[in-house]
Amino acid sequence: MSTARQKVIAARVALILDSPFFGALALRLAVVEDPSRETAWTDGHRLGYNPTFVDSLTHDELLGVICHEVMHCAQGHMWRRDNREMKRFNVAADLAINPIILAAGFKLPSGRLLEPQYKGKSVEWIYDRLPVSDQSGGGGGKGGGGGKQKGQDGSPSSESSDAGDDGQAPGAGGCDVRDAPADTAADGNTESDWQQAVQQAAMAAKARGMLPAALDRFAKEAVTPRVDWLSATLRWAQERARDDYSWARPNHRYLASGLYLPALYSQSMGPLAILIDTSGSVDQATLDHFHGGAQAIMDQLRPRRVYVGYADAALHRIDTFERDEPIVFKPVGGGGTDFRPGLAAMEQLDDPPVGIIYLTDLQGGFPAQAPSMPVLWASTTPNVQAPFGETVSLER
Repeated sequence: MSTARQKVIAARVALILDSPFFGALALRLAVVEDPSRETAWTDGHRLGYNPTFVDSLTHDELLGVICHEVMHCAQGHMWRRDNREMKRFNVAADLAINPIILAAGFKLPSGRLLEPQYKGKSVEWIYDRLPVSDQSGGGGGKGGGGGKQKGQDGSPSSESSDAGDDGQAPGAGGCDVRDAPADTAADGNTESDWQQAVQQAAMAAKARGMLPAALDRFAKEAVTPRVDWLSATLRWAQERARDDYSWARPNHRYLASGLYLPALYSQSMGPLAILIDTSGSVDQATLDHFHGGAQAIMDQLRPRRVYVGYADAALHRIDTFERDEPIVFKPVGGGGTDFRPGLAAMEQLDDPPVGIIYLTDLQGGFPAQAPSMPVLWASTTPNVQAPFGETVSLER
C-alpha cells in the first residue's frame, strides 16, 4: 500500500473517531488513486486523489480535503449541475461548502475559496452571481486574494466532467466535482441515498454529542424539502382567481325546487399586485430571475391587470399593466425597508388586487395587522417566515 493511500485511510479512521458525521459519509466513497489529476475529486461514488498531492498535505489539511469532497456529495452537487458550465459550477460549489467545513473546525489547504457574501447560499444562487470574466468570485488565487483564473469564458460548455483542475487544491476553484455516473445506481450512492445517509450520519453523531452546530444546521436544512418557488407562486396565484356568484347563470341544482339562485363560476382573474423591495436587499440577478417567473405566471393566468409597486421605507411608484401587456420592472428607491406603505397603498386602489406578491428579504417593518387581501412573500432569505401570509423562498 502506498504512503499516500495509507494517509487517506488513516484520515478516514480519524474522522470516524473524532468526527463521526464526516467519517460515516466518507466510508461511502471508494478510494481510488488517480495521478492524472492534480489534487482530489469525487463523483458521489468515488474519492479520487493524486498521491503527490496527498503527500504534500499535513494531516489536518487532508482531513479538510476529505470533508470537502464529502460535503459535495452531501449537498448533491454532482446531480445539480444540469447544463451549467463545469468550471464555474465548481467554483460556486466550493464557495457554498467551504464556510461549512471551516465552521465545523477543519482546515483547508491554502488557496481555498472563501467569500463572505456567499455564506449560506446555494450553489445555484452563487453560480448566477459569479462574474463571467472572473469565475473565481474574486478569491481564486493561490492565497485566496482575488487573482483571476485564466481560460474561463463562462460560455455554455459540453466539457467532460474529467476536465482538469488547473493544479489547484479542492476548494480553490478546481474541478473536483464530477457529474455522477449514469450507470452506477446499484452501489447505493444515488442522490436519494446520499440524502438519507446525511440524516442518518447527523443523528448518529448527535447521539454521541459530536455534531458541530454548523453541521447540525446543515443537516436540518438538508431534510427540509426544496420547494420550487415558481410552482408554489403559480399555485397561490391560481387560488386568487375570482370565483364569483352570478345571477346571469342560475344554479340548476335548485331550479327544480323553484329557487332561482346564483351559480358559482370562474369568470376571470382580477388584478394582481407585485411589490418590490428596493431598499438594496434585492440584487439584479434575483430581480431578473423573479421577473422571468412573474411574467410566466401572468402569461398563464392573464389577470385583468397587474400593479407593480416599488417601495423601501416609502412607496415610490405604482406602474399598471393591462391584461396581456408585458411586465417591465423599473425599480426606484434605496432607503430602509418598511412594508406598511406598499401594502396600505394596495388596499386604497380603486380596483384593488385579489392578491399581493412581495419580493423582499423580509428584513423590515411589518404592519400590526395583515392587509385584507392575501400576501405571498417571495423571500430572498432562506428559512425565514413572514408574520402573516404565505412565504416562499427564491433560493434554488
